[in-house]
Amino acid sequence: MHLALYVLLCLIWGSTWLVIKVGYGGLGPFNVAALRFLLAGVVFLPIVPLLHARWPAGRAEWLLVTWVGLVLFAADYGLIYWGEQFLDSGLTSILFALLPLVTIAFAHLYVPGDRITARKLAGSILAFVGIVALFRDRVRLDPSGLGPMLAIIGSTICAAAAGVATKRHGAALHPAALNAPAMLIGAAALAVVSLVVGDGLQIPRDSSTWAAIGYLAIAGSVITFLGYFTLLKTWSVTSLSFISVFTPAIALILGFVFLDERPTIANGVGGALILGGVALALSDRGAGRA
Repeated sequence: MHLALYVLLCLIWGSTWLVIKVGYGGLGPFNVAALRFLLAGVVFLPIVPLLHARWPAGRAEWLLVTWVGLVLFAADYGLIYWGEQFLDSGLTSILFALLPLVTIAFAHLYVPGDRITARKLAGSILAFVGIVALFRDRVRLDPSGLGPMLAIIGSTICAAAAGVATKRHGAALHPAALNAPAMLIGAAALAVVSLVVGDGLQIPRDSSTWAAIGYLAIAGSVITFLGYFTLLKTWSVTSLSFISVFTPAIALILGFVFLDERPTIANGVGGALILGGVALALSDRGAGRA
Protein backbone atom coordinates (compact mmCIF):
# COMPACT_ATOMS: atom_id res chain seq x y z
CA MET A 1 0.00 0.00 0.00
CA HIS A 2 2.71 2.47 0.99
CA LEU A 3 4.85 1.55 -2.02
CA ALA A 4 1.89 2.09 -4.34
CA LEU A 5 1.31 5.51 -2.77
CA TYR A 6 5.00 6.37 -3.26
CA VAL A 7 4.74 5.43 -6.96
CA LEU A 8 1.57 7.53 -7.29
CA LEU A 9 3.38 10.57 -5.87
CA CYS A 10 6.21 10.08 -8.37
CA LEU A 11 3.75 9.82 -11.26
CA ILE A 12 1.72 12.89 -10.34
CA TRP A 13 4.65 15.11 -9.42
CA GLY A 14 6.41 13.91 -12.57
CA SER A 15 3.67 15.63 -14.58
CA THR A 16 3.42 18.85 -12.60
CA TRP A 17 6.63 20.46 -13.88
CA LEU A 18 5.21 20.68 -17.39
CA VAL A 19 1.77 21.80 -16.18
CA ILE A 20 3.33 24.63 -14.16
CA LYS A 21 5.38 25.64 -17.21
CA VAL A 22 2.35 25.94 -19.49
CA GLY A 23 -0.24 26.96 -16.90
CA TYR A 24 0.58 30.58 -16.04
CA GLY A 25 -2.13 31.88 -18.37
CA GLY A 26 -0.61 35.36 -18.48
CA LEU A 27 -0.80 35.70 -14.69
CA GLY A 28 2.13 36.52 -12.45
CA PRO A 29 3.87 33.50 -10.90
CA PHE A 30 2.90 34.34 -7.33
CA ASN A 31 -0.67 35.10 -8.38
CA VAL A 32 -1.19 31.73 -10.05
CA ALA A 33 0.57 29.87 -7.23
CA ALA A 34 -1.70 31.62 -4.71
CA LEU A 35 -4.77 30.48 -6.65
CA ARG A 36 -3.48 26.90 -6.69
CA PHE A 37 -3.08 26.69 -2.92
CA LEU A 38 -6.23 28.68 -2.18
CA LEU A 39 -8.23 26.14 -4.17
CA ALA A 40 -6.36 23.21 -2.59
CA GLY A 41 -6.81 24.59 0.92
CA VAL A 42 -10.54 25.12 0.40
CA VAL A 43 -10.90 21.55 -0.90
CA PHE A 44 -9.02 20.28 2.16
CA LEU A 45 -11.29 22.04 4.69
CA PRO A 46 -14.22 19.57 4.55
CA ILE A 47 -11.82 16.60 4.29
CA VAL A 48 -10.62 17.17 7.87
CA PRO A 49 -13.99 16.46 9.56
CA LEU A 50 -14.79 13.72 7.03
CA LEU A 51 -11.65 11.89 8.18
CA HIS A 52 -12.54 12.60 11.83
CA ALA A 53 -9.23 14.41 12.24
CA ARG A 54 -8.78 17.05 14.89
CA TRP A 55 -7.65 20.54 13.98
CA PRO A 56 -4.22 21.77 15.16
CA ALA A 57 -4.18 22.73 18.81
CA GLY A 58 -1.63 24.48 20.95
CA ARG A 59 1.28 26.73 20.15
CA ALA A 60 3.66 24.01 18.91
CA GLU A 61 1.25 22.59 16.33
CA TRP A 62 0.21 25.98 15.03
CA LEU A 63 3.88 26.99 14.75
CA LEU A 64 4.46 23.90 12.61
CA VAL A 65 1.41 24.65 10.45
CA THR A 66 2.61 28.22 9.95
CA TRP A 67 6.14 27.04 9.17
CA VAL A 68 4.90 24.57 6.54
CA GLY A 69 2.56 27.19 5.07
CA LEU A 70 5.23 29.87 4.75
CA VAL A 71 8.28 27.74 3.96
CA LEU A 72 6.82 24.94 1.82
CA PHE A 73 3.71 26.30 0.14
CA ALA A 74 4.73 29.97 -0.08
CA ALA A 75 8.54 30.12 -0.30
CA ASP A 76 9.25 26.77 -1.98
CA TYR A 77 6.51 27.04 -4.59
CA GLY A 78 6.89 30.78 -5.00
CA LEU A 79 10.53 30.23 -5.98
CA ILE A 80 9.60 27.35 -8.29
CA TYR A 81 6.85 29.30 -10.07
CA TRP A 82 9.09 32.36 -10.44
CA GLY A 83 12.20 30.47 -11.52
CA GLU A 84 10.56 28.10 -13.98
CA GLN A 85 9.41 31.03 -16.11
CA PHE A 86 13.01 31.47 -17.26
CA LEU A 87 14.38 27.91 -17.26
CA ASP A 88 13.65 24.87 -19.37
CA SER A 89 12.09 21.95 -17.55
CA GLY A 90 15.20 19.79 -17.89
CA LEU A 91 17.44 22.23 -16.04
CA THR A 92 14.73 22.79 -13.44
CA SER A 93 14.54 19.04 -12.84
CA ILE A 94 18.31 18.77 -12.44
CA LEU A 95 18.44 21.60 -9.92
CA PHE A 96 15.50 20.30 -7.88
CA ALA A 97 17.11 16.84 -7.83
CA LEU A 98 19.56 18.32 -5.31
CA LEU A 99 16.76 17.84 -2.75
CA PRO A 100 18.05 14.50 -1.36
CA LEU A 101 21.50 15.99 -0.73
CA VAL A 102 19.99 18.98 1.09
CA THR A 103 17.56 16.76 2.99
CA ILE A 104 20.17 14.33 4.32
CA ALA A 105 22.15 17.29 5.66
CA PHE A 106 19.12 18.82 7.40
CA ALA A 107 17.92 15.45 8.70
CA HIS A 108 21.37 14.71 10.10
CA LEU A 109 21.21 17.91 12.12
CA TYR A 110 17.55 17.88 13.13
CA VAL A 111 15.96 14.42 12.98
CA PRO A 112 17.16 11.89 15.58
CA GLY A 113 18.16 8.60 13.98
CA ASP A 114 18.34 9.96 10.41
CA ARG A 115 22.10 10.43 10.19
CA ILE A 116 24.34 10.97 7.19
CA THR A 117 26.09 7.76 6.20
CA ALA A 118 28.49 6.92 3.39
CA ARG A 119 25.76 4.95 1.58
CA LYS A 120 23.18 7.72 1.80
CA LEU A 121 25.65 10.32 0.56
CA ALA A 122 27.04 8.14 -2.25
CA GLY A 123 23.55 7.08 -3.33
CA SER A 124 22.30 10.68 -3.39
CA ILE A 125 25.26 11.81 -5.50
CA LEU A 126 24.87 8.85 -7.87
CA ALA A 127 21.16 9.57 -8.35
CA PHE A 128 21.92 13.24 -9.03
CA VAL A 129 24.52 12.25 -11.65
CA GLY A 130 21.79 10.10 -13.21
CA ILE A 131 19.51 13.13 -13.53
CA VAL A 132 22.31 15.09 -15.21
CA ALA A 133 22.81 12.20 -17.65
CA LEU A 134 19.07 12.10 -18.43
CA PHE A 135 19.03 15.73 -19.51
CA ARG A 136 22.60 16.01 -20.83
CA ASP A 137 21.49 16.73 -24.39
CA ARG A 138 18.62 19.04 -23.44
CA VAL A 139 20.17 21.54 -21.09
CA ARG A 140 21.82 24.76 -22.20
CA LEU A 141 23.39 26.85 -19.48
CA ASP A 142 22.90 30.59 -19.80
CA PRO A 143 24.67 32.93 -17.36
CA SER A 144 21.64 35.24 -17.45
CA GLY A 145 19.65 32.47 -15.80
CA LEU A 146 21.73 32.47 -12.63
CA GLY A 147 18.98 34.13 -10.58
CA PRO A 148 16.28 31.62 -11.57
CA MET A 149 18.71 28.73 -11.03
CA LEU A 150 19.45 29.97 -7.51
CA ALA A 151 15.69 30.26 -6.95
CA ILE A 152 15.19 26.56 -7.74
CA ILE A 153 18.10 25.61 -5.49
CA GLY A 154 16.53 27.79 -2.79
CA SER A 155 13.27 25.91 -3.25
CA THR A 156 15.01 22.62 -2.41
CA ILE A 157 16.26 24.17 0.84
CA CYS A 158 12.71 25.24 1.71
CA ALA A 159 11.26 21.82 0.87
CA ALA A 160 13.87 20.06 3.00
CA ALA A 161 13.36 22.45 5.91
CA ALA A 162 9.60 21.87 5.87
CA GLY A 163 9.99 18.11 5.59
CA VAL A 164 12.40 17.67 8.49
CA ALA A 165 10.36 20.00 10.73
CA THR A 166 7.21 17.99 10.05
CA LYS A 167 9.02 14.71 10.62
CA ARG A 168 10.25 15.88 14.01
CA HIS A 169 7.24 17.82 15.29
CA GLY A 170 4.20 16.62 13.33
CA ALA A 171 3.72 13.06 14.55
CA ALA A 172 0.46 13.82 16.39
CA LEU A 173 -1.07 15.95 13.63
CA HIS A 174 -3.22 14.39 10.90
CA PRO A 175 -1.91 15.19 7.38
CA ALA A 176 -5.26 16.70 6.33
CA ALA A 177 -5.37 18.94 9.41
CA LEU A 178 -1.82 20.07 8.67
CA ASN A 179 -2.40 20.72 4.96
CA ALA A 180 -5.71 22.60 5.11
CA PRO A 181 -4.58 25.62 7.17
CA ALA A 182 -0.98 25.48 5.91
CA MET A 183 -2.07 25.77 2.28
CA LEU A 184 -4.37 28.69 3.09
CA ILE A 185 -1.52 30.42 4.93
CA GLY A 186 0.74 29.78 1.94
CA ALA A 187 -1.89 31.13 -0.47
CA ALA A 188 -2.27 34.30 1.61
CA ALA A 189 1.50 34.85 1.71
CA LEU A 190 1.82 34.30 -2.05
CA ALA A 191 -1.03 36.77 -2.66
CA VAL A 192 0.76 39.39 -0.58
CA VAL A 193 3.99 38.83 -2.52
CA SER A 194 2.10 39.13 -5.81
CA LEU A 195 0.72 42.50 -4.72
CA VAL A 196 4.10 43.70 -3.47
CA VAL A 197 5.94 42.87 -6.72
CA GLY A 198 3.22 44.60 -8.75
CA ASP A 199 1.59 41.58 -10.39
CA GLY A 200 -1.67 42.17 -8.55
CA LEU A 201 -4.36 39.56 -8.06
CA GLN A 202 -6.30 38.37 -11.07
CA ILE A 203 -8.62 35.51 -11.96
CA PRO A 204 -7.87 33.47 -15.11
CA ARG A 205 -10.18 34.17 -18.02
CA ASP A 206 -9.52 31.06 -20.09
CA SER A 207 -10.48 27.46 -19.42
CA SER A 208 -7.01 26.04 -20.10
CA THR A 209 -5.46 28.03 -17.24
CA TRP A 210 -8.26 26.97 -14.91
CA ALA A 211 -7.70 23.36 -15.99
CA ALA A 212 -3.99 23.65 -15.15
CA ILE A 213 -4.70 25.26 -11.77
CA GLY A 214 -7.37 22.65 -11.03
CA TYR A 215 -5.04 19.77 -11.85
CA LEU A 216 -2.19 21.26 -9.80
CA ALA A 217 -4.53 21.99 -6.89
CA ILE A 218 -6.37 18.66 -6.72
CA ALA A 219 -3.93 16.09 -8.07
CA GLY A 220 -0.67 18.01 -7.53
CA SER A 221 -1.51 19.33 -4.06
CA VAL A 222 -4.48 17.70 -2.28
CA ILE A 223 -3.75 14.11 -3.31
CA THR A 224 0.03 14.35 -3.28
CA PHE A 225 0.55 16.21 -0.03
CA LEU A 226 -2.03 14.11 1.77
CA GLY A 227 -0.06 11.09 0.58
CA TYR A 228 3.34 12.63 1.27
CA PHE A 229 2.59 13.61 4.86
CA THR A 230 0.91 10.24 5.43
CA LEU A 231 4.06 8.41 4.33
CA LEU A 232 6.17 10.77 6.43
CA LYS A 233 4.56 9.25 9.53
CA THR A 234 6.41 5.97 8.95
CA TRP A 235 9.03 6.66 6.28
CA SER A 236 12.17 8.73 6.74
CA VAL A 237 12.23 12.21 5.27
CA THR A 238 15.39 11.20 3.38
CA SER A 239 13.67 8.32 1.58
CA LEU A 240 10.76 10.56 0.53
CA SER A 241 13.16 13.20 -0.82
CA PHE A 242 14.17 10.74 -3.57
CA ILE A 243 10.81 11.40 -5.22
CA SER A 244 12.58 14.45 -6.67
CA VAL A 245 14.94 12.24 -8.70
CA PHE A 246 12.18 9.95 -9.96
CA THR A 247 9.85 12.71 -11.15
CA PRO A 248 12.03 13.98 -14.04
CA ALA A 249 12.52 10.38 -15.18
CA ILE A 250 8.73 9.98 -15.15
CA ALA A 251 8.42 13.16 -17.22
CA LEU A 252 10.78 11.73 -19.84
CA ILE A 253 8.90 8.43 -19.92
CA LEU A 254 5.65 10.31 -20.53
CA GLY A 255 7.38 12.07 -23.42
CA PHE A 256 8.42 8.72 -24.89
CA VAL A 257 4.87 7.35 -24.57
CA PHE A 258 2.76 10.33 -25.61
CA LEU A 259 5.09 12.49 -27.70
CA ASP A 260 6.91 9.72 -29.57
CA GLU A 261 10.26 10.93 -28.29
CA ARG A 262 13.10 8.47 -28.81
CA PRO A 263 15.12 7.32 -25.80
CA THR A 264 18.89 7.65 -26.05
CA ILE A 265 21.80 5.75 -24.53
CA ALA A 266 22.26 8.66 -22.11
CA ASN A 267 18.65 8.21 -20.98
CA GLY A 268 19.30 4.55 -20.26
CA VAL A 269 22.52 5.28 -18.38
CA GLY A 270 20.80 8.04 -16.41
CA GLY A 271 17.90 5.80 -15.46
CA ALA A 272 20.27 3.06 -14.32
CA LEU A 273 22.28 5.52 -12.22
CA ILE A 274 19.10 6.85 -10.59
CA LEU A 275 17.87 3.39 -9.68
CA GLY A 276 21.31 2.35 -8.46
CA GLY A 277 21.74 5.51 -6.41
CA VAL A 278 18.34 5.24 -4.74
CA ALA A 279 18.86 1.53 -4.04
CA LEU A 280 22.28 2.25 -2.52
CA ALA A 281 20.99 5.09 -0.34
CA LEU A 282 17.91 3.24 0.90
CA SER A 283 19.80 -0.01 1.51
CA ASP A 284 21.37 1.77 4.46
CA ARG A 285 19.86 0.30 7.60
CA GLY A 286 17.00 2.48 8.77
CA ALA A 287 17.04 4.74 5.72
CA GLY A 288 13.65 3.66 4.42
CA ARG A 289 11.73 3.74 7.68
CA ALA A 290 12.17 6.02 10.65
